[in-house]
Amino acid sequence: MPRRRTGTPRRVVILIVVMASLLVLSPVALVVAFFYVWGKNHEDLRFPDQDVSIVSCRKDEVTGGPVAEVRVESRAKRPGTFTVHVRFRAPRGKGGSDPAGKRTVIFRDLAVGATATRSAAGPAPVRGRPQCVLADVTFLSTALARQSASATP
Repeated sequence: MPRRRTGTPRRVVILIVVMASLLVLSPVALVVAFFYVWGKNHEDLRFPDQDVSIVSCRKDEVTGGPVAEVRVESRAKRPGTFTVHVRFRAPRGKGGSDPAGKRTVIFRDLAVGATATRSAAGPAPVRGRPQCVLADVTFLSTALARQSASATP
């Protein structure tokens, strides 16, 4: 009488191991692929505030208000408009500071590689040496700016 095999056949065991490995490794492979593609898509990404700096921050002798010299060195890949919001702060005792207003400076149609400097004067007089901080910077390419301007009634 031939001997009857008991237990699980070898092919079924191999199939179960392969399926379990795929179930475990597939999500890991998807996460690795996602971050690889993310890095490739964003390797040349620049933020507009990387092109903007405050060159000087001083107190105006006549008005007593703060004045910031803002410089944009456009490293964008296309011409466009930079909108820069500057926040002013007035010093107070023991190293603190109080808000002293906010101004917006616009650099229209700045060419690729161009550098421009503009002044922004604070709205109120301050005591002591003022502080000038970049609050927000946005960039809109010239072509997009023209399209959005023509789309509004």
